Amino acid sequence: MMRENQHVATLQEIAQEVGVSAMTVSRALRGVGRIGPETRQRVRKVAMRLGYQPISGVVIPPPVRRGKADHALRLILPTISRQLTPDISWFTDRMIDGLRQRLEVSNGFMDIEHYETLDQLVRSVRKGRYHGVVLRQPIPDAWVRRIQKLRPVLYAVEFDHQLAVDSVYSNEHRSAAMIQDHLARLGHRNVAWFGILDRYAPYQVIFDTDDGATAADRQGITVHGPRHAAWANIVFAQLSRHTQSLVLVERDWRTQSLDTVVTTGLERILATQPRPTAVVTSCDPAGALLVDQLIARGLSVPKDMSVISYGGSEIARQHRPPLDSLEMPMETIGRVIPELIERRLADPDAIPVSMQFETKLCAGETVGRCSP
Repeated sequence: MMRENQHVATLQEIAQEVGVSAMTVSRALRGVGRIGPETRQRVRKVAMRLGYQPISGVVIPPPVRRGKADHALRLILPTISRQLTPDISWFTDRMIDGLRQRLEVSNGFMDIEHYETLDQLVRSVRKGRYHGVVLRQPIPDAWVRRIQKLRPVLYAVEFDHQLAVDSVYSNEHRSAAMIQDHLARLGHRNVAWFGILDRYAPYQVIFDTDDGATAADRQGITVHGPRHAAWANIVFAQLSRHTQSLVLVERDWRTQSLDTVVTTGLERILATQPRPTAVVTSCDPAGALLVDQLIARGLSVPKDMSVISYGGSEIARQHRPPLDSLEMPMETIGRVIPELIERRLADPDAIPVSMQFETKLCAGETVGRCSP
């Protein structure tokens, strides 16, 4: 066990002793990259001699001042100005489950707090004994920079536009390719990809404005932006004999219900020629409403039209019929967060990482084989 005042070796110190670069050390400890087995073994041997610990196939720094409860790794997951909506909270809860499982290994702690202003969060972080801040809410670029001046920041938000910040989420391009291959195996050649451009969502503090906004701020207005980009690559950038259509509908949360927006999207989908035999929706709530509206119009799901969504949430499982859905890897994301925070603490100058995990296809009853 690490003593309270024991020095935590940095990646540079390990690199100097082994005779390689700090980047090679980072890759060897995380088990990624093309590194020779002898070099990897030497790096890990030195790191473990200096106090690093092997956990789940990777070698990580010892938790900060591990031992007494009030000296263990302590993180804060804040919301600022606006609370997360229930559908987002469900995913956050899964992430927190994984995060807490990992923290239990090192006697770590995590506080979940809501702050009305950024200044309140800043004061709390300055006074509290937090080692890192976990962001699950899209916030302006300038806010991230201000928090980073105080503590390491880990961004666990779907969009990954901001520079110089560690982030972790799912791999959107792999997810889109997984869906495309799955539907193609079932004979679906005409597919509609239906997304919603969120405006003024209650959990957002980023608004559609150019006043001091960075490119990351403007791209972050729609949380599912990277998902739509992955779809656009399928629809517009691939050579294919099949018809792929991208249907994006803007939703102003102040005036439009999700049901209304799904109705608009469905009308555009049904007007597409040739008519799609399958629809991909960006989230389970939209997928559930789309299935309901198709059935209300006298169409059979999945006989007349298949529907697959993203999320793998309770909504997908409890809907009748249950939705086919991609399950987001929230618990896995949560488990890796402490490791990324510890990496940043061990080497504040380390290159920021954007870590992405694959999703998993969960079978329901809304996707069927397409009749010739």
